[in-house]
Amino acid sequence: MKIEEAFRSASFSGAEEQAAAWMMEHPHQAAGMTVRELAAEVYVSPATILRVVHKCGYQGWRQFSADLLLYSESVKQRPVSINMSRPFGQQGSAAAIVSSIRSLFEQTVREAAALISLKDVEKAAGILSQADRIFVFARGDSSLTARSFMNKLVKVNIHPILATEYGQEIEESRNMRAGDVALFVSYHGQTRSLVRCASILREKSVFSILVTKEGISPLAQKCRLVLPVPAHEEKRRIANFHSRIGMEFILDVLFSVFYQRSYVRFEQHKSMLDQSR
Repeated sequence: MKIEEAFRSASFSGAEEQAAAWMMEHPHQAAGMTVRELAAEVYVSPATILRVVHKCGYQGWRQFSADLLLYSESVKQRPVSINMSRPFGQQGSAAAIVSSIRSLFEQTVREAAALISLKDVEKAAGILSQADRIFVFARGDSSLTARSFMNKLVKVNIHPILATEYGQEIEESRNMRAGDVALFVSYHGQTRSLVRCASILREKSVFSILVTKEGISPLAQKCRLVLPVPAHEEKRRIANFHSRIGMEFILDVLFSVFYQRSYVRFEQHKSMLDQSR
């Protein structure tokens, strides 16, 4: 498409390159913003956005954003190059499996990065930073991914509570209070007990964050802030390759932004831990 070719052929400065790269990775979101909103999201000036528009051969934002929206729709229609649920079959060499799994990792991370809203990730990190207590809700395979995130928090002296550990998540949600934060990790967003917990927390005005596949789900409708991941994995699968990689990626990004907010304090704590070994 014209706009994709324009992005690739234009010569941008550092700030312009930053803005152009973000628009290429988030075309649907960018097309729905004003110039000022987009500039704030990417941390550049509105003038920088307009320079990108002009360098791409457009007179103004209206036509540019319209073509950007068309581009976003064309990207959605591009076929997925690998079966995320069954990346290999009964036949084939080990080398072919290595290639398939590598492609699965690369494509999942690329798509997950494109779905990230910087504003939402920073908001989630800020809310977690100010939480009195962090409760994590996750079942099945998602609980393993959630535990990895929790382990990172423990190493910086933050001790989250796995609300679903003993099957008492309903009781735990009723015990939560103002100042607490809930982090739900659920790929499909369909688990009834988690939906019920989210409903209880919504009634209690406890802030809830959800990491889940993109799209509408009962759990996504109950949580205050949703961090989406790609949604190419089916329930009938060889293993949770795609869902795990996508959710681990967004949780790693979330932890990194969270860590950066208290960088000096966390570095000092980790240094103390290292010295005590």
